Formats: sequence, structure tokens, C-alpha cells
Amino acid sequence: MNDSSDKQHSPKKSDLCFPLTDAVRTWNALQEAQEAVYRRFSARLAEWGLSIPKYVVLLQLYNHESLRPSKIGDLVSRCDSNLTTLIDRMERDELVEKTHHATDRRVKEILLTTKGREIAPQVIKAARQFLDELISTILSEEEQKALIQMLRRITVLIP
Repeated sequence: MNDSSDKQHSPKKSDLCFPLTDAVRTWNALQEAQEAVYRRFSARLAEWGLSIPKYVVLLQLYNHESLRPSKIGDLVSRCDSNLTTLIDRMERDELVEKTHHATDRRVKEILLTTKGREIAPQVIKAARQFLDELISTILSEEEQKALIQMLRRITVLIP
């Protein structure tokens, strides 16, 4: 299904050799949309001195008080080495601190610092307002709901 809003691409070797189906076009459109929103959201978060990964960790710690690094990794889908670097940067920015677990000193936990606890609600509110304005200027409420349903169906059906 070609749509007048589709980007016009010159044929690529892969497109000529292998069918460019609607499923492949759907995947491409999902990627392009995600990248466009990511760029705009990244620019907005940069005003707070944050990246999207830092924002996601800040959000999780705001919701959970403190978390083990492995749990943060599970929640934000980051591998250990990337997460360690990210947490170290957030510690350098005085957003988080590392502490020992109350009953097992071998276990480290990450929690928000005073600065992190102060800015988290402000950043979360501003981020959500930004995303609401960005998406709402492009999609109607009905379109948003339909897109959410379709994307959730993909998420649930693909293990």
C-alpha cells in the first residue's frame, strides 16, 4: 500500500532483489517514526542535561526509590557494561548515588540523590507534556488509541 505521505526512495539493490512487502514497509515506517520522535525528545531532554537513557533510569528510580543495577538493566533494557557507564555518568552529574543493600553489604543499590529527587518530578512532567504536545499535533486522539492497540498487538504476539 503506497501512501502519498510515504517517503519516496530510489530503488535499492535489496528492494530489486527481494520483495519490499507491506510488512517490510511497516517495519521501516516504525523505525523512521521512532527515530524522528527520539531525535526531538533527545533535544528536549538535553535542555535538562539528560539523555533518553538517563531519563528512563531517573524515571525508574523515581518510581521505585532504589534498585539494584541488574533490576535497572531489566527495566530499561540495557546491558551491564552500558548500564555501568550510564550510572557512573549519572553519579558524576549528582543525580544518583550507589549504596549498599541494608541487609547484604555485597549488594549495591542505586538511588536518587537529593538533586535527583528534586528534578525528577519536574523533568517527568515536562517530558510528558512535550510528548503529549508532539504526538497530539500529528495524530488525533482516536488515531493515537488505534496505534497503541496495533503496537501492543505486535508486542504481545512477538515473543
